[in-house]
Amino acid sequence: MVEIFIKYPLTLETAQELREPVLAVILDAIKSVTAGEDGFTLNFGRESRIIHSVSQMIEIERVVNPFLRMSLVVESNQGPIKLELTGPTGTKDFLISEFGLKRWLS
Repeated sequence: MVEIFIKYPLTLETAQELREPVLAVILDAIKSVTAGEDGFTLNFGRESRIIHSVSQMIEIERVVNPFLRMSLVVESNQGPIKLELTGPTGTKDFLISEFGLKRWLS
């Protein structure tokens, strides 16, 4: 896990600088990806340590890609951790391209 420090207010320039190391951790931790109607759900398994990195990603993406709707789901009883990414028309194609999701999609 990469430790980054987010300084507030988080500017677009700072968010873009922090994005690459955080995304590297996130993309490496994905166990599977599920397609939805207007986006994807990234499944991370059950290891709690990913929650911190996912929350940092949410903060960064909120600045870099403000059109994204993001929901972090942490299931009860040490269940799976998921990040739902949705948005307007074209979001699925954007996410496939931006995050390289093809490797998880069949």
